[in-house]
Amino acid sequence: MNKYIKIIVLGLIILASCDSKKGESTNQPASTAPQEIKLTAEQKQNAGINLGEIIQHEIGEEVKCAGLVDVPPVSIASVSLPIAGYVKSTFELLPGKKVSKGQVLANINSLDYIQMQQEYLQAVSALGLSNVEKSRQQVLNNEEVGSKKKLQQAEVDQVNLQTQVKALGLKLEVIGCDMKALAKGNINAVLSVKSPIEGYIEEQYLAIGKYVTPADILVQIVGTLDKHVELKVFERDLSKLKLGQTILVESEGIRAKAKIFLIGQQVNLETRTTSVHGHFEKISDEKLFTVGQFISAKITVGSKSVSAVPQAALARVGKAGFIYFEGSNGTIKQIPVEILSSTKDLVGIKPLVSLPEGKLVISGASALEAIFAKD
Repeated sequence: MNKYIKIIVLGLIILASCDSKKGESTNQPASTAPQEIKLTAEQKQNAGINLGEIIQHEIGEEVKCAGLVDVPPVSIASVSLPIAGYVKSTFELLPGKKVSKGQVLANINSLDYIQMQQEYLQAVSALGLSNVEKSRQQVLNNEEVGSKKKLQQAEVDQVNLQTQVKALGLKLEVIGCDMKALAKGNINAVLSVKSPIEGYIEEQYLAIGKYVTPADILVQIVGTLDKHVELKVFERDLSKLKLGQTILVESEGIRAKAKIFLIGQQVNLETRTTSVHGHFEKISDEKLFTVGQFISAKITVGSKSVSAVPQAALARVGKAGFIYFEGSNGTIKQIPVEILSSTKDLVGIKPLVSLPEGKLVISGASALEAIFAKD
């Protein structure tokens, strides 16, 4: 009985070993060993086969990443009014509408504004009287018929009123008051909300009759100047980056070039990425992109020499392919390769097996791939 058990166990081990080897073979590339065929001269001519050599070609080493188009803080404006009031009128401020710097966006009626102008004019008037009183007390004091205490009080009153006039004047200037008109006694109840930058409306929160406070954002504007790309680069690639390196940017079929001008100095602990900023090389390219637009990018970080063949020498199969060598006896062998890079004329490759002796087939690879596929 023990003898039969040993035989059964041995058989199972052999079967398992065979299955393992079979599994290993199916996980290997389709052509780990060169396949070969032999064609007649007529077949070679019909396939358009020509022979040549593999060459060495310099290709750019790239870091792939993604990001978006952004603008610096000076090109983003959240417009508000530092005083409360009611919206008297507004204009067609639809998202995407272009506005100029200084353009009126809305008019606001404000009772607080009227009161501030009143207080300013009263303070100016009181300051004038204070100046006269100080001069009078100074004369009396010089003639030794006045009180020093009254002179000192007149000086204090003058300084206080000067401070009050200055402070109220600055507040009114911040709000946007026409101080020259106010100096003539012209009090205005309406304040104009103006755009601080040139750009495009992103959002607006205005409605006629709406009560607004200093905490309310009335309009959000995105400027058009100094658009740049903000990329997220993984920490493993940061050591390859330098200022001035070229960035190839692409989005929705639009392509442009930029150059790195800023590399972040801190890695985000959640995403393990760092922000990298680049300026567009051409202003015309900058105008093609919209703020907030998603982009994919490749940063050229160096170059390396790779084996390369003409485009016609490669039969593409998915993301890889085959090249072909003809030996001295006329036998053509199929060699699987990995595609490293591609230009209009050349393809950078990495052979997956040792290259045989012979000449490279530099044209007609597609026809050969069809022949090998039949076999």
